[in-house]
Amino acid sequence: MKIHILNQTLEYENNQNIIDDVFKQINKKVSNSNLIFSHLYIDGQDIYSDFYDYFLDNIKVIQEVKVITKTVKELSEEIMLSTLDYIERAVPEIEILSNEFYKTPTQSTWNKLSDLFEGFNWIISSFVGIDSNTDLKNIINNYEEWNIYAQNVYSLKDLIVEFEDIMQNNDLVSVADILSYEIIPLFNSMKEKLEKLVYREANLNANDR
Repeated sequence: MKIHILNQTLEYENNQNIIDDVFKQINKKVSNSNLIFSHLYIDGQDIYSDFYDYFLDNIKVIQEVKVITKTVKELSEEIMLSTLDYIERAVPEIEILSNEFYKTPTQSTWNKLSDLFEGFNWIISSFVGIDSNTDLKNIINNYEEWNIYAQNVYSLKDLIVEFEDIMQNNDLVSVADILSYEIIPLFNSMKEKLEKLVYREANLNANDR
């Protein structure tokens, strides 16, 4: 089994006894670089989680492992693209969800609202992960646009608090109103900001090639 990491190739026997050392070496070499671990590319398949279990289950047949690393800037761009993709898919679903709360919400309706809250929290945590970087100005090419996007994220946090108060009062019409008249316009605004940030990044990267 070959492990390709940065500019080196390590070779191991295919048995469980080497797994701990494989991950020890991966962590050591990535830590000594200016890069961040992204995922593993194992025999033509991208693996993004449960790496240790994957090795345990497949150790006898694994032939080639590529350790994929990214710069902070690359990971930030991927996060922004993922957020943009989520928002684009979420808006029409929020419209449907709002209409359900105007009528009689079912258990499925409440489940979808719970999923939406998870999405809200993911957007916020993803933003914080980028925004807290001390080198932010070199990660984000349009700093002013990012600050406007930040205001949208803070507005989303405020709406979550408002949601919680309304749901305690079981005010279903107000839930529908916030979804329709506050969350959707806010998501559309966030989408507009992210498109400028992401596409600006893409154009600059294309020009660098």
